[in-house]
Amino acid sequence: MSEVEQVVEGQEDKTLDQTLNIGSSVRLAEGINKTIKIGTIKLIREVRQHAKNLQGMRFSYVIGRDVIEAMQVGEQAIPDIDCPAIEQAYREAFNMIFVEGLTDEEYEQVDMEGIQALDNVLDRFL
Repeated sequence: MSEVEQVVEGQEDKTLDQTLNIGSSVRLAEGINKTIKIGTIKLIREVRQHAKNLQGMRFSYVIGRDVIEAMQVGEQAIPDIDCPAIEQAYREAFNMIFVEGLTDEEYEQVDMEGIQALDNVLDRFL
């Protein structure tokens, strides 16, 4: 295949991906790669609405943590932080963001690089 044919084919693939609302891929673990949907205004709005109760907590921070009880810091009262509920909300957001969704089995296999990749993917939408 000539260089020109490769460029044309690459442009056709890109156009097809955009038509299907498919963006780039991300590696989450050995053998687990996910395709990210293109961040349309509608999708960004839906993800942000779904994630509005995340209390500013990063996904990587809440993994496996229990509820952090309310506390007082100076004059500011900080409410309970329900880490399990926040983690679940993130999992639901991943199913909105990835073309193929993210199964429970795949989620449990995500490695440290994949956790960082998930944080980065969420930054695009939140």
